[in-house]
Amino acid sequence: MFNRGSQRGRRVIAISPNGPTGNGDEVEARFLAPHFESEGFPWLQIFGYIGSLLLTIAALLAVVQHILSPIGLLTVILILAVAQAALQLGIFMHLRESRGSTWHIITLGLGIVIALGLVGMSMWIMTFKSGVS
Repeated sequence: MFNRGSQRGRRVIAISPNGPTGNGDEVEARFLAPHFESEGFPWLQIFGYIGSLLLTIAALLAVVQHILSPIGLLTVILILAVAQAALQLGIFMHLRESRGSTWHIITLGLGIVIALGLVGMSMWIMTFKSGVS
């Protein structure tokens, strides 16, 4: 099922029965091997967690303190949400740690479409709830 080939001097395990196709279906063997002993203390994850907490606290304080107009508040919250999503994807979802990002782009695009659909439909329902009740 898996063929082993060589691409640019690296050991590659390919999913295709005909060897590596170059279409993003190759996985370098070094990414498949466990490397627990080479990892140190997870400083990156700790800093990511602290960064997520700070972004959440900043959004909470912006809402609680009422220091901005509603449009300004919405803008700040959206900027903080995009920053936190990028932080989560980069650090905890390991989006930047693999080769052949074709599948990452497809699943990320699908996730964005689903999230926008949920947010859009929720806002639509909340907008017209007075007419329903």
